[in-house]
Amino acid sequence: FFSVTMATVASNAQDLTNIWILLCGFLVFFMQCGFTMLECGAVRSKNVSNIIFKTTIDACMAALGYWLFGWGFAYGGDMTNTGVKPNGFIGVGEVCLTSSGIPSRDVYVSWFFQWTFTAAAATIVSGAVAERITVLSYTIFSFLMSTVIYPVVVHWIWSVHGWLSAFNASPVGRLGTNGMLDFAGSGVVHLTGGMASLVGAAILGPRKGRYGPKGEHLDEKKAREEIFRPHNRALCCLGTLVLWFGWYGFNCGSTLAASSGASYIAARVAVTTTLSAGLGGISALLTGLVVFRHLDIDALLNGVLAGLVSITAPCSLVEPWAAVVIGLIGGWLYVVSSQAINKIEIDDPLHASSVHGTCGVWGCIAVGLFATESNLANAYGLTTQVYGLFYGGGWEQLGIQLIGVICIMAWVGCLTALFFFIFKAGKILRVPPHVEDMGLDSSEHGGAVYSSAQKEAAADAALRSAGAAPQYPSYVDPVAQYPGYMAPMAPMVPSPITTPEILTMPPPLPYFDAAAPAYYY
Repeated sequence: FFSVTMATVASNAQDLTNIWILLCGFLVFFMQCGFTMLECGAVRSKNVSNIIFKTTIDACMAALGYWLFGWGFAYGGDMTNTGVKPNGFIGVGEVCLTSSGIPSRDVYVSWFFQWTFTAAAATIVSGAVAERITVLSYTIFSFLMSTVIYPVVVHWIWSVHGWLSAFNASPVGRLGTNGMLDFAGSGVVHLTGGMASLVGAAILGPRKGRYGPKGEHLDEKKAREEIFRPHNRALCCLGTLVLWFGWYGFNCGSTLAASSGASYIAARVAVTTTLSAGLGGISALLTGLVVFRHLDIDALLNGVLAGLVSITAPCSLVEPWAAVVIGLIGGWLYVVSSQAINKIEIDDPLHASSVHGTCGVWGCIAVGLFATESNLANAYGLTTQVYGLFYGGGWEQLGIQLIGVICIMAWVGCLTALFFFIFKAGKILRVPPHVEDMGLDSSEHGGAVYSSAQKEAAADAALRSAGAAPQYPSYVDPVAQYPGYMAPMAPMVPSPITTPEILTMPPPLPYFDAAAPAYYY
């Protein structure tokens, strides 16, 4: 009777854990809605449909890619004996969730939870390359991100065989005493997405007209920046709050258990996550007040996200006071980093490189500074003398965290550059100038989300073809950065309805514009 009872208790505990992980996975997937709303609000209205397409296709490509090869590259051999000797660099076997062994009962719940993380990592890149990347190249890259780039990083740090993994029980196969500690993914998810964003945006180039000539008059610069400001901050705010909500599934769900004290860890994670998010928003808002001389809503919203990214790695390892400090520094780092990236004219419309990249680095470093001995034992079951520097744990953990950060940046940066240069060589990377002018909604998706956006873009195109000044400044560059960039367009023709505001669209132009500068390809 006793043995039967214990077996029942163990079974119930496993069922509870599976339900917990599934519910948290649902929350993480809901973050796709947050990404969509945030990015839709942050771009110009003529590109909203394109953003909706990209964030949705990310989930679709992640489902396909992670099922085909991604899961195997990340966790192949962890839960199932594939018959192949595992290694610390990349997982083996389990292609299409099949293998020569008998799958563990935990495979399906784990696959689903990790798939939601995969989709999030891929979607981070969407905002950085918004408004000028082709649908084809972005879709291919999204698939590659979910299939190869991200899963290998996961294997390094979260697999039981990874060379940086705290879960690797073999001291010979793991770097350092503890390995790299990244509880929920400041490095694995956010630095991966942020680094891909930075490299992709740099190779892709800025949106046409985003930056003016050197020595540009301050008034012209302000007018230029106003044109590229978010078109709907209500959507940005809603998206940010949805992301904040979903982040509790991201961080708390990374306990991967709901019994044996895991609920206590999840509760502490919820507290540290909340404090860092709130203080990140306050820090970025105050820093923006100094830099921009006004209470900048964009800084507030991105500061919240910066705080969330910063606490994702150390959320289970730090005390509440440390979460406050981590959030404050994260918000400040976001503003400083985004200004520096903008200064060197890397155009990242969503500041993904700063929010996810810079703050992802900071989150990993924070572990090496603030992790406590008791929290390390509770969260990871590791009883060592290596933990946060500020608690007397020495320099080793900080050094391992830095090595992990450098390796992630090198792997993701090199592969992203390789794929983007291949796209560029094949002339499929960037849309032609006239498509960028009209907006990707009209050229790629059958029309703009807002009817006014399509009408304004069409009217401006007609005026440009006639040599007149555009009527809607939000659809034209304030300074002609590339004289003669545009091929002649057919004049606009009034529709049978005589209302002058209603114009038909011009005939479609060839997708490849030979008259455009090579820069656009």
